[in-house]
Amino acid sequence: MRDFGYTLETAMADVIDNSVTAKASKVEILAETATDEPWIAIVDNGAGMTEPELIEAMRPGTKNPLQEREGHDLGRFGLGLKSASFSQCRQLTVITRKDGLTSAATWDLDKVAKTNDWRVDLEDNLTDIPGVSRLPETGTIVLWRKLDRLSTNFRHDTTKRSAEINKAISGAERHLRLCFHRYMEGSKPALRILLNERKLSPIDPFATDHPATQPGPEEPLPLLNGEVVTQCFTLPHHKMMSKSEWENLGGG
Repeated sequence: MRDFGYTLETAMADVIDNSVTAKASKVEILAETATDEPWIAIVDNGAGMTEPELIEAMRPGTKNPLQEREGHDLGRFGLGLKSASFSQCRQLTVITRKDGLTSAATWDLDKVAKTNDWRVDLEDNLTDIPGVSRLPETGTIVLWRKLDRLSTNFRHDTTKRSAEINKAISGAERHLRLCFHRYMEGSKPALRILLNERKLSPIDPFATDHPATQPGPEEPLPLLNGEVVTQCFTLPHHKMMSKSEWENLGGG
């Protein structure tokens, strides 16, 4: 489960997919890297979970892919939270609050390896869990600790390890701005994403607002449960764009 091919940006996006499914309007990415025990937390104000729902969410393969899903559900197999998280860390804690009740559970791969027992731990004392104070009245925190995959080169040098993790997080930022741009656009966006309290702006890969972009005709494709509309966009020549616009669209 640690080697499905995730990068940091795709792992973060998979967790944020769950936030979208939970109808969150705000996602905060928090990172504490200048410490002996660095961590990353993804906090949303979505629907939250009860303790039974949390236990089910922590179970690998929790969903039947043949089950009917709601239109906003971006998940399928119930593996994303676990596989995405384990691709980056060895300790995953999920803290969630729903109907005024807070629940938390932890997978620690070191403990699993030592005991040979694939058993999730329910947390009773949340005092020492990083980032727990940022949990909204309703919502969920996905906390990654033991970030072994993000600090492979400088595990014993706090300064260099911090720089290495921060560089990876900065690289993930652009992917998230692209991946969720439709949710983040407009005067009243459906989703706001913040990175260490800094609001991220969307990057439209189609440059639809640029006057030199040439949109093609919309082509509807009727399906059994609805309609898919495809549309092509011809992007402007790089000389007609600013350097930052060109770089955002993938230009070198």
